[in-house]
Parts: sequence; structure tokens; C-alpha cells
Amino acid sequence: MRVGLLIIALFWAVPGSSQTLQVMGSDEGFLPFYYGDNLNKGILVEVINDFGLEAGIAVAFRPMPRNRQVWALEEGRANAVFATPKWMPQPDRMHRVGPVLTWRDRVFAQPGRQPVSFDDLRGSICLRRWFVYSDQLERRIGNKLKRHDAYNAQQMLNMFLHKRCDYVVMNELEFRFMARLLDIDSHRYSTDLIDAEWPVYLGILETESALIEAAEAFFANYTVDAEAMLPNLPPPDRPVSIQPEP
Repeated sequence: MRVGLLIIALFWAVPGSSQTLQVMGSDEGFLPFYYGDNLNKGILVEVINDFGLEAGIAVAFRPMPRNRQVWALEEGRANAVFATPKWMPQPDRMHRVGPVLTWRDRVFAQPGRQPVSFDDLRGSICLRRWFVYSDQLERRIGNKLKRHDAYNAQQMLNMFLHKRCDYVVMNELEFRFMARLLDIDSHRYSTDLIDAEWPVYLGILETESALIEAAEAFFANYTVDAEAMLPNLPPPDRPVSIQPEP
């Protein structure tokens, strides 16, 4: 009997041996970070899979609308999320590991337009509806820039490629990933203007001490090479259906 109890105690003492890292991801999809009908593709999915293999921990992405993420944590449906500090659900209960990568929103421009500063932006710009952009950009909207709103990144890119606006602001990896799917040279549109950038952390519930310890050890020696991953990412389950004009 004592031997059996000892074996059980040792089993529970192994960090993460009986736990699962359940990472919430918005089921709206965030190309190319996590996407697919079951959020089984993307840069962060591959990173978490690498972590699981090295640490011997079961891992999974849980499709979850952003407005349900607090509920999912409270109900035990998930115990982790990739987020910036500003968008971390229940930040007082989350331990931040990382930063894992940097989210960067870049200004892309039609060929022939190469703005050196935000003061050079004139004409029209495609932006995501309800999204908050930097003050340096917001100050120019309505004054030097006519704003065209889109509901998501694909619609925004579609408007831009059909030349309904002179500029677009998108996450640079998302733009380049979608451009690859459409066989478009993204460098034709890239500028040096960065509207905003912020660190992205893996947030794990403070109560998951074994998972936190394993994640801290893993990311201390692991670098997310998004540039190397980008060309090898599989296409989305729902294809990007933009037909740019010649």
C-alpha cells in the first residue's frame, strides 16, 4: 500500500506529467499565428507543439471567442492564452511567460508611394472597423486621410489590392502570409513606417505552477523564428479569395 502511494506521489511530482496546456485562441482566426477550423495551424501552434514535445506535456489550442475567454478560464476549459498585457484576460490571475514574439503593425502603400514619415500620408487609407490605431495615425484621419473601413483583414486587403485606398495598416506577417497565398510580391507594398508594435506573451494561470515552470525553462532557450516558419505554413482551411487586379 505504501509503495503504491509513493508511486502516485512521484507521478504527481513530475512537472506537467499529468497536465495539459490548453491555450485559448479566438475562433475568428489570426493568420498566420493560429488558424484552421480547429486552430491546428500557424506559427504559435507550431511553437506550442515544440514545447509539448520537449516538455512531455499534452498541448492543445481551444477555439474561443474573445468575450468568452474569462469564462473559459473560470470554468477550467482552458488555462493559457497568447496575448499582449493589455488584452490578457484576468491579468491578475495570469503568469506571463516571454515575450514570445512581437506583434508589429506596418503601413503598406501602393507602388510609387513611399512615405518617409506619417506626415507624408495623404489620400485614402484602409483600416479595420472599430480597431484603435496609434495617435500619430488617428490625428491624420479626416484631415489628410480619407478612411475606408473593413470588417476583417481579408476585406481590408481586398480593398487595398483593388486600389480603393492608397495605404493599409496590417500586421506585417499577416500581410506577407496572405500575399504568398495570392502569389503577390509583398515587398512592392512595404514601407518603413510602423504604426504600433507590442510584445506577445504566453499567459498561464498562476495556479498551474508545473506548466509555468516548464514553459519558463522552454522559452528561456527557444527563439520563435517567424521568418523561417512563414514560407512553410499550410494554407487555411477556408482559402483567401482575393482576386487582385492586374
